[in-house]
Amino acid sequence: MQKLLRNGRTGKATTFKVLVAGGLVLTLGAGCGSRVDAAQKPGAQASGSALETAVKADTVEVGEAKVPRFLTLTGSLSAYEDSDVAAGAMGKVMSVHVERGSVVRKGDVLVKLDSRSASASLEEARAQLALAKSQQALADAECERNQKLFEGGTVSTAEHDRAQAQCRNAAAQAAATTARMTLLEINATDATIRAPFDGVVSERAVSVGEYVRQDSKVVTLVALDPLRLELTVPESSAAFIRKDQEVEFTLTAAPNLVHKTKVSFVGAGLRRGTRDLVVEALVPNKDRTLLPGQFATAKVQLGEQQLPIVPRTAVLEDGARRKLFVVSDGRLEERVVQVSESAADSLGVMAGVRVGERVVAVAREDLRDGQKLQ
Repeated sequence: MQKLLRNGRTGKATTFKVLVAGGLVLTLGAGCGSRVDAAQKPGAQASGSALETAVKADTVEVGEAKVPRFLTLTGSLSAYEDSDVAAGAMGKVMSVHVERGSVVRKGDVLVKLDSRSASASLEEARAQLALAKSQQALADAECERNQKLFEGGTVSTAEHDRAQAQCRNAAAQAAATTARMTLLEINATDATIRAPFDGVVSERAVSVGEYVRQDSKVVTLVALDPLRLELTVPESSAAFIRKDQEVEFTLTAAPNLVHKTKVSFVGAGLRRGTRDLVVEALVPNKDRTLLPGQFATAKVQLGEQQLPIVPRTAVLEDGARRKLFVVSDGRLEERVVQVSESAADSLGVMAGVRVGERVVAVAREDLRDGQKLQ
């Protein structure tokens, strides 16, 4: 059932629907349902009126100071000398005088080979040398007499030339025998293998009874004092590296212990494959607490520069990144920064903040970008 009623003020007709159900009459007006629904929803305005919680934190103004400029590099420790000591002679191993970890001085006996054959050959060469020298002496005497007779006209030119040739042959024979004896002396000496430098035996490669050749490895010997700190410098920073620059480095095994040294050797040029420069620093290691192969993170001081400084506590490490929180319009703004070492309690910031800005003095893990600061 529909009825049309006219509004007295506007003259507009309004349509009402009248429903009769079980004696109950319901009248619905067009356009009224939306206003009734909105009025009946209790949380319509409450969702947008939640109060934001402010965080408490002390702040400090970013200052400025002259701080050292460092170049951070990675590298590793290596032995000053690392040698696979070769036998240098052929023969059977008669005795081994060192074990893994043995500390030796230059000239100490490492291994002895069977030298009987070399000694016998050496004695034979000595006898041949004595014979050659005797023959040379006899030839020299003959030459001297022949020379006098030739000058007196008693000896022909052909006989004189023949005598002079015999003298030269005897001298050459004596020289050849001397050279052979020297070679045999070297072979006999090489049967006793000695340490070429002070160091520690890191590997023993032979045992008694084995047969070795001249190029066979008998032990691996490393020199541990000093050690070499090998660093790789990227091409973009290679021009800043100089000999005798200060170097500070830490090891992965002991990250809180700082070692100090200086650049000792600078590579002549960039490596073709990696396009980087290799530099070395010598590290004293008298007590042998440092070991070859340890990974190192080093800082090379390049000079000083004027930089913004913040408290060391204001910077958080997030993996490889470093960040801090700047106060901007009453809220926290998270910024990733590049820092350079400064004093013990402060850091120089190469990029990320400006002098005069305020930062959170003690950064915390619970702080977030955009939070309101109380």
